[in-house]
Amino acid sequence: MGGMWGLLRVIRLPILLGGSLGYGLGALLGLAGGGVFNPILLVVSYAVVALGDLSTHFSNDYFDAELDRSAPKKIFGGSNLLVGRTDLLLPALGVARILSLSSVALAGLAAALGVSPLIVPLALIANILGWLYSLPPFRLAYRGLGEAAIAVGTGFGVPAAGYLTVRGSLDTGFMLCSAALVLYGFVLGLSLELPDMEADRVGGKMNLVARFGWRTCMRFALLLCLASTVILTLFLGTIIALASVVPLTVFLFGNFLVTENRSRRDVVAAACILSLFTFLVASVSSLAIH
Repeated sequence: MGGMWGLLRVIRLPILLGGSLGYGLGALLGLAGGGVFNPILLVVSYAVVALGDLSTHFSNDYFDAELDRSAPKKIFGGSNLLVGRTDLLLPALGVARILSLSSVALAGLAAALGVSPLIVPLALIANILGWLYSLPPFRLAYRGLGEAAIAVGTGFGVPAAGYLTVRGSLDTGFMLCSAALVLYGFVLGLSLELPDMEADRVGGKMNLVARFGWRTCMRFALLLCLASTVILTLFLGTIIALASVVPLTVFLFGNFLVTENRSRRDVVAAACILSLFTFLVASVSSLAIH
């Protein structure tokens, strides 16, 4: 696929799917807590989330194009399209800007239609974090802060948008559940970085895996999964807590199976990411059924 249409290859469909599941989880938690189902508001608010998410796909690929030259492709990685298509660099940046601005604009529309006004600062902060992740000179991903940005964005921002749309406010129950989701977001960030440790070190992208090594970060991820399971068990005590055993088990075995071999690390990282998807699918399914 050539020309501008080729830019579609920048989109990471698994990441977009994960965002839709996180949003759905937040909305379903709101419904379970007595919220109101309004399909129009839910669609508009999801568009806010999806456009902001898509913006990061293009902006991150644009700012990381040089580093991606030395980073081998991985199972859950991007297409590395912009490495060989320098003619698409500026168009990618333009698309990222349009998507981000559209996300914030739609948040304003959502608020006008009846969603809590909190949706506007939520969208604004989430989009700013998405840009700061790789935008020079901030480059959070290069300073060991990228994992925190992913954790806040995926674990809090995305489900909060769904919850706000249904419930109209963020209560204690959501904040407790979100604490576990934020930890999973941090785990996701570590998993995504795992295969690229050597390339990131060479390119100066000193994220936590590049700084401390895969072994330390895998152990840390296991502890975060355990903490998430404890939180969900104490404060939810439902099938969602049971579903959290999946990533906990996968990361436990992952600590034994991961090695210095880059290909092996890629497989382990993919299994860990899939376990987080499994948790989201099981959680969304259980809430939808009940």
